[in-house]
Amino acid sequence: MNIEVREVTSKSDLKKFVSFFTTLYANCKYSPIPLHFDELETLSKEKNPAHKTCKAKFWIALKDGKVAGRISGIVKDNEVTEDNKPIGRFGWYDFIDDKEVSKALMDTALAWIKEFGISTVHGPFGFTDLDRQGMLIEGFDRMGTFAALYNYPYYVEHMEAMGFAKKIDWVEYEIDVENLIVDRVENIANYAAKKYGFKLVELTSRKQLKKYIYAVFALLNKEYAHLYGFSQLTEEQIMHYVKMFINLVKLDFLSLVVDKNDTLIGFGIAMPSFTKASIKAKGKVLPFGWYYFLRALKKNETLDLYLVAVDSEYQKKGVNALLISYTAHKAKEFGIKRAETNIELENNNSVQSMWQFFERDQHKRRRCFIKEF
Repeated sequence: MNIEVREVTSKSDLKKFVSFFTTLYANCKYSPIPLHFDELETLSKEKNPAHKTCKAKFWIALKDGKVAGRISGIVKDNEVTEDNKPIGRFGWYDFIDDKEVSKALMDTALAWIKEFGISTVHGPFGFTDLDRQGMLIEGFDRMGTFAALYNYPYYVEHMEAMGFAKKIDWVEYEIDVENLIVDRVENIANYAAKKYGFKLVELTSRKQLKKYIYAVFALLNKEYAHLYGFSQLTEEQIMHYVKMFINLVKLDFLSLVVDKNDTLIGFGIAMPSFTKASIKAKGKVLPFGWYYFLRALKKNETLDLYLVAVDSEYQKKGVNALLISYTAHKAKEFGIKRAETNIELENNNSVQSMWQFFERDQHKRRRCFIKEF
């Protein structure tokens, strides 16, 4: 058996790096498949401004000449541990069920990270919180969300065999949208609107969205700053995401709450689930991938809740109820029956408290692994 770990230095190798995931999960009915063009843009130093905030390398592993795994090593500017020691990241870590392959990849990434005087690594992470992160450790038989990672159960065994341990977990809930405690939510929402002058902004055009879109990411930067693994988005990164967001978001499922001065104080971003569409598309928009995604937008029973944030100055004042009320009404209008919360840190009580109004099932858990080396 011959295992070679090769650095990705050409467009051809980068395409192999991206398409390996599609090949590995081709027969998995639970794993969403990221769109190849989106992955290529994220990994591109020329197109993704996140690369200006870090150093990154990518490798593929070949076993007997065939791609058998991949990994990225990432060193972000000024990222440190709780005791102020520098820390590195690994991400895009996928491999066949062969411990020699997974170890060869990880050893290569760690050796490169060590060149920067770093002896601690955690992951899986991307460049920012808007990239996929966390290794699935529970819920392998449940459909993954398009914005989150999926992995086979054997990944966890490989990590533990290499001496990685838990740093922190993210949890995910499936919530029953149809059985929302409507009266309680509506009463809180109406009280907040009346007492504090809060109001929901219902957008009917992308032109209207331009007024609030920058504030969405500014609020994200502010309210996610204390979360484990979060890194502040630069101005250039925000503008990059603004351009992407304006074209992709479904306005019906974008909830915005403003105060009496029309200042954004809370938002929620949701989209109909793209998981089944992505599996059918197999990572490609053409020739028929676009059709599956378009159909998912129009007819769907599952809603993926991507991001939510409320200004800390206005928390516990009913903003959450306004966001929930709006999203629940839209979900009912579109025939949505259930929603996936996406990942939230296990100690993020403020977000988890939002789901108290629903029947819910904490059905998936994923882990940030850490190791000193």
